[in-house]
Amino acid sequence: MNKYTKFIPVFAGLLLFPGTQLYALDGSKNSSNLIGSSTAENFTAISSAKMQKMYLLNDTKIFSSNSTVSAVLETQLRGTQVSIMNVEGDLCKVLTQTGNIGYVSIDMLTSQPEYIFVPDNVVMYATKDTVLKLIPSDKGESATETQANEELQVTGSNDLKYWRVVVDGAVYYTDHNTLNTKKTTSKTVSSAASTNTANTAAATFTWNGSALNPSSGTIIGPSGKETYYNLNMNGVVSIMRSSGNSDEYWVREDGVKMLGNYVMVAANLSVHPRGSLVETSLGMGIVCDTGGFAYTNQNQLDIAVAW
Repeated sequence: MNKYTKFIPVFAGLLLFPGTQLYALDGSKNSSNLIGSSTAENFTAISSAKMQKMYLLNDTKIFSSNSTVSAVLETQLRGTQVSIMNVEGDLCKVLTQTGNIGYVSIDMLTSQPEYIFVPDNVVMYATKDTVLKLIPSDKGESATETQANEELQVTGSNDLKYWRVVVDGAVYYTDHNTLNTKKTTSKTVSSAASTNTANTAAATFTWNGSALNPSSGTIIGPSGKETYYNLNMNGVVSIMRSSGNSDEYWVREDGVKMLGNYVMVAANLSVHPRGSLVETSLGMGIVCDTGGFAYTNQNQLDIAVAW
């Protein structure tokens, strides 16, 4: 691994500087104070002016005045868009979508949603020789490469193409479709057979990390990103029957839908063929289905549940 260190400011794309004032379409300064107002009309009316729209990098407190010890007007969630009115020192005066005017730290803002990540701290491995980039974009400069099965520390994930990783203390961005939590590929068995070997795998597999649940929505499990869905499984079971699988369909006490001893899973069928076994945070899974997610994340698993 060649070290190539370059730090990207978390407020990448911020084009404003202290003293900059933003103006409405008629050229007048936006000096009205909407603090305390919660009407959506305020956001619609004032944000229609040519104010720069930016996103919050994390769940962020909106302060009532230009001080981080002032009263908190509200807390806005990661990824929420705000309109920038002007910059005052280390804080920006912003208009929120609830109609409030308040102040937020410059470090909490970005003009590029590609920089908005859910914090993670997960070890993953490159599935092939992989390029690491300096910014999360196809147009970004390539900094270095990893080799297949090389370890990467994932520190940020999202629903976009590039995730944030750390290698040798340096921050890079890489296509998350080239990452997996294991060095080796998942085991496969015939969909027609619940063999002794397969049953042993289901019985002995254990996972010590976080488990998918209704409140989390998505996690990084033993085989990569996991989400869940709740649909009628008659059609899916019928497809498995036509493939020769005769295992009982049932719903586990925790709401997980099962086919025999296995958790029912949707996956990218070119990576995990129908009937193959794959490890999940909820137990050994069997691939029964697929979905649109497979086009954007080839390693993602969508687990069938009754939640």
